[in-house]
This record gives sequence, C-alpha cells and structure tokens, in this order.
Amino acid sequence: MRSLHLAELCGVPANAKAIAVNVTVTQAGSAGYLRLGESDPAVVYSTINYESGKTRANNAIIALDASGNVDALAVQGTGTTVHLILDVNGYFE
Repeated sequence: MRSLHLAELCGVPANAKAIAVNVTVTQAGSAGYLRLGESDPAVVYSTINYESGKTRANNAIIALDASGNVDALAVQGTGTTVHLILDVNGYFE
C-alpha cells in the first residue's frame, strides 16, 4: 500500500474533502484490483479490476483523509507489480 499526498498538489486545495479522478493501471504482472481510499482492511471494494498485461481506466470520486492523503492498494499475485496513473479532474470542498 502507498499513501499519496494530494492536498496542495495537482490543483487540489488544502481544504479539499474528496477528488474526482481518472484511474489508469497498466503493465500489471498478474490479474488483480486496485483500491483507492480508506486503508481499513475490513472495507473491501475495488476502484478498478484488471488483467495481466492489459491497460484499463476508470473514473472515481475518492475521499481524502484529514491530511489530504489517499491510500492506494494493489491486490494481485505475490511478487508482481502494476503501474498506476492518477489524473485529478477536480475536487470537492
């Protein structure tokens, strides 16, 4: 899991509560899914599902935590990687 700090970056103000994004994954080493948002392990959801070697994109509205961060977790085969491209289209205060 990676924590991405977005407040005061990419045109997102410090008081933003959520962001509107285009999420793209590419060069996945295995099939899996990407979760953007809370890091609570009891919460199970997918922002985007993908297959090995495919490029996929999806739109989403993602809540930011109090520090302006969003957690990104790729759930896929052990020892494999995936590239994440996150385009911020807007924000909500």
